[in-house]
Amino acid sequence: MSKLIKHTGIVSQIVGNDIIVDIERLSACATCESKSACMTLDTQTQQIKCNNDNYSLKIGDTVNVISERSYSMYAIVLAFVVPLLLLMLTIIICTEIFNINDGISALVAIAVVSAYYIILHFFDYKIKTKINFRIENKLIE
Repeated sequence: MSKLIKHTGIVSQIVGNDIIVDIERLSACATCESKSACMTLDTQTQQIKCNNDNYSLKIGDTVNVISERSYSMYAIVLAFVVPLLLLMLTIIICTEIFNINDGISALVAIAVVSAYYIILHFFDYKIKTKINFRIENKLIE
């Protein structure tokens, strides 16, 4: 299994040494043969900021954006695993140790997870320095 995640995108902005690349994320039904009859429009465009690694790029160029797979695991742990553990531990502690009602325990757990996401938001700049995207190459059309 490859250690790199690669996406193809289009350069939408160039700001100093940073390049903003638009990547179209498709859902699983994007390759379905019946998608023209379906009313679901399940595509999203995501913007990713990359460093310009001495490529002479201009707006509209098609490029490959790469990131290491370990960065995606780091993001998954921060976004999903830690909050799930916090939720479960809070409910267990409230119900088993403090003998609090289940409904109130659930509300306390939601408050703890909400506080976690607020704290995570304030440390967003540190997370962005750990998760890096870079341009592998410019694709010739």
